[in-house]
Amino acid sequence: MQTDINIGTKKRNLRDFIRLILAFFLCLCLMSLYQNTRLYWAGVLDGVINKSFLLLVVHHLGFTSLSALFLVFLYKFLEQIKANLGFKTVVVLLVLLLGVEGLLTKYYVDNYEILGAGYTEQLKRNNGLSLFYYLPVFLFFGVVAMYLFYRATTNIYDLISRMYPFTIILFSLFLATLITRKNPVNENKTQHLIYHSAEESLDFNKYEGQEEYPLLKPFEPSAGLADYFQYKEQPPNLVFIIMDGVGSDFVGEKATYKAFMPYLNGLINKSLYWPHNLSNTGESTASIPSIIGSLPFGEEGFTNIDEKTNQYTLIDLLNDNEFHTSFHFGGNASLNNLGKFLYEEEIDYLSDRKAFGPQYKQQESDAAGISLGYHDSDLFGKWLDDFQSTDGPRIDIFLTQSTRSPFHITAEDKYKDRVEEILAYKQIEGRDRRLIEKNREIFASLLYADKAVGDFIEGYKRKSEFYNTVFIITGSHNLRDLPQLDYLDRYRVPLLMYSPILKSPERIGSLVSHADILPELAGLLNATHNIKIPEEVAWLGEGLVHKGFIKEEKTIPLYRHRKNIQEYIKGNLVISGNSLYEIGVNLSLFDPKSSQEKESIKKSFQEFKAINTYVTQKNKLLPGNELEGKPALKDNKSDLVWINSVFNSDDYDNAYKTARDLAIAGERERALLLCDHILKEVPGHADTEVLKGRIYAWNKEYSRAAVILEKAIKKYPVYADAYSALLDVYFWSDTNYKVAELKKLIRKHRIGNEELSNKIKRAEDKMKQDQTLFSSENLGYLNFEEDGYE
Repeated sequence: MQTDINIGTKKRNLRDFIRLILAFFLCLCLMSLYQNTRLYWAGVLDGVINKSFLLLVVHHLGFTSLSALFLVFLYKFLEQIKANLGFKTVVVLLVLLLGVEGLLTKYYVDNYEILGAGYTEQLKRNNGLSLFYYLPVFLFFGVVAMYLFYRATTNIYDLISRMYPFTIILFSLFLATLITRKNPVNENKTQHLIYHSAEESLDFNKYEGQEEYPLLKPFEPSAGLADYFQYKEQPPNLVFIIMDGVGSDFVGEKATYKAFMPYLNGLINKSLYWPHNLSNTGESTASIPSIIGSLPFGEEGFTNIDEKTNQYTLIDLLNDNEFHTSFHFGGNASLNNLGKFLYEEEIDYLSDRKAFGPQYKQQESDAAGISLGYHDSDLFGKWLDDFQSTDGPRIDIFLTQSTRSPFHITAEDKYKDRVEEILAYKQIEGRDRRLIEKNREIFASLLYADKAVGDFIEGYKRKSEFYNTVFIITGSHNLRDLPQLDYLDRYRVPLLMYSPILKSPERIGSLVSHADILPELAGLLNATHNIKIPEEVAWLGEGLVHKGFIKEEKTIPLYRHRKNIQEYIKGNLVISGNSLYEIGVNLSLFDPKSSQEKESIKKSFQEFKAINTYVTQKNKLLPGNELEGKPALKDNKSDLVWINSVFNSDDYDNAYKTARDLAIAGERERALLLCDHILKEVPGHADTEVLKGRIYAWNKEYSRAAVILEKAIKKYPVYADAYSALLDVYFWSDTNYKVAELKKLIRKHRIGNEELSNKIKRAEDKMKQDQTLFSSENLGYLNFEEDGYE
C-alpha cells in the first residue's frame, strides 16, 4: 500500500508528480471561486457560478497543463540526482505560482484590470505596490491547500500510469485553451502576465527615440495644386472613387490591359494624372485610413487597432469646416472594423449592404454560399437615386468591390463576350493573351466596373453640384489574382483628379503614395478657401506635387498584409525584406549601382516599424487624452468585467441575443450596458440600435428612443424592424402626426410588410379619432359661448 512515510528519503515517481499537479489545479479552482465571490459581493457579477467561472476553470486547466509540461522534466531530472529533490522543488515552485496568481487575482478584483506588459507602471498608477503585503497570505494558502488536496488525491493517479500518454493529454488540454477566447475575468492571470511581458521583452524592434510623439510635425501647407483649378466662392465638393484591386496594370499610360477600362483611360486625358502613384497597402480596407488619414498601419491595419487612437483625418478636417461627409460601400462595413473607424470619425452618413432595398440585387454567392454584397452599378445607382442637395460642400467616398474575387457581376455573359471581342480585334499576343483567356471573369469584371464608374460620372453631370466637384479616382491596390512582376507591383495604382473646374489636364510625374493625398488636399483647401487646419499633424505623407520624379529623403512605407510591413521606399531606393533595389522609370526595379546605402535604409525602415508600433499601441499620434468633439469610447472597468462575464466571443449577434433576453427579463439597465458595448465594437449593428431604441421606449423615454430610431432609419432605410419600433414610439408618445413622413419613406424603399401597414393604420385611426373628439369638444365650447351671449 502506497504511503507518504519517509518523505525525505524515498524516491518519487511520476504518480506523485501527477498528484501535485492535480492539487495545484484544484487550488486554482479555489482561486476562481475567490475571484467571482469578490466580484459578486461588489455587485459586478450577477452570480458566482456562471459561464465565466467555467471558462476560468478551463483556462486554469490549460495553465496547469503548460506548467506540468515544463516541470515534469525538471522533476524527473532532479529525482535522478537525489531522492525527493524534484518533489520538493516542484512543491516550492507551484506554491510560488499560487502566490503570484493570488496577488494578480486580488489586484484584478480591486482594480478591475489585469496586469500585463508594463505592469510596473500599472502598479505605480494604482498604488499597487502595497499588494505585496498580501503575498504571505497567499503563500500560506498555497501551502495548506496544496497539502490538503495532495492528500485527497491519493488514488486518482491510478487513472494515468505512464508518462508519455500523460504529457500528450496535458499538451492537448493546453492547445485547447489556445483557441478559446480569453477575457480578463476568465483568464489565468499569471499566464497573461508572463506571455505579455515576454512578448514585450522579445520585441527587438522597440521605439527608443526621445520624442513622445515621433510623427508629430508642424503642418506646412502645400499650394502645389492651387494653380491647376479655377475655384468658386464655395469650397469644391469632393468625390472619392476607390476601386478594389484596380492597379496600374489596367489604368495608365503604360497599362498592359488598358483596353479593359476604356472610360477611365480616356478620363486620364481630361484629368490631373500621377503615373507614379503607389498604394501604401496591399489590402482594400487598409487603404482607407491611408487615403483619408495618411495614417500608420499598426500591426494588423489601422482599423483593427484595439485601443482608440487620437488621429486627425480628412473627415475630421471637413467636419470642422462644415462639409457633409458620407461613405458608401456595397459590402459589409463591419469587416475589419471599417465601419467602427468611420463612425469614430463621426462621419455624417455611412451606407453599406444594409441600406440597399429590394430593387437592388446582391452579387451571386461564392462557393461557400457568401455574397460580397451589391454590384458597383447598384452602389452608384443607389447614391444617384437617393441624392439630396446639401446646404454646404460635401465629400462622398465610394469603395467598390466588383473587381474582387469571385468577380461575380451583372450580365456576366455580356461582358465575357466583350472580352472575346477585345481579344479578336486588339493586338494582344503571347503571355498576356493566355492570361486573359484563363481569367475571363476578371477582365469581364474590369469592363463592368469601368462602365459603372462612367455611368456614375455621367449621371452626376446632370446635377448642379457637378460644376463644383473634384473627383479623386484611385485603386485600393493592384489585383493579387494575376501574376505580379516584382515587389512593387502589388502597390502600383492609378491616381486621377477629374473636375469641371480643372483649368487643363496635366501629367504630374512625382513619385507619390496614397498617404500624400490628405496633406495635398488640406493645403489646397487652405490656400484657396482658408480652410482651418491644425498647426501640427501626424500624417505620413507630404503632398502630391514636388519637383522631379524622386524627392530626396522622401519615405513611403508599404504594408503588404496583416503583421507584414515588408517594403519601404526612401528616395530612389526600395528595400524588400533584405533585398535592396533602385527605382527606375515607370516604377521598375533594378539592382542598385552601389549597396553602400543598404544599412542606412535598413536602419530607417526598422525605425519606422518601431514608430508604427509605438504610436498605435501607446496612442502617441497626437497629444491629448481625447480629441475635442470625439466620443468617449471606453467602458467603465467594473461594467467591462460584467460584460466579459456574459459575453465571451467575437459573435456580436450572440451578444445582441443576450441583451435582448436581458431586456425581456426586465434587466433593462444591464441590457443597455451590453448594447452600448456592442455598438462601440460594431457601430453598424442594426438590431442592437433598434433594441436600444425599444428599451428607452419601454422606459417611457420616448424622445430619446425616437432620436435613436430615427438615426437608425437614416442608416438602414430598408430595415423594417426600425420602422416598426419607431411607429410604436410615435403611437405611445402620441406623436402620430410624424407617421406621414415615415409612410413616404416606407413606400420609397418598397418595404412590403403587413405589420408596418397595420401600425400605420393604427396611427391614422388614432389621429382621426383625436380629430373627431377635438372637433366635438370645440363645437360644444362654441355653442356654450353662443348661448352665453344670448
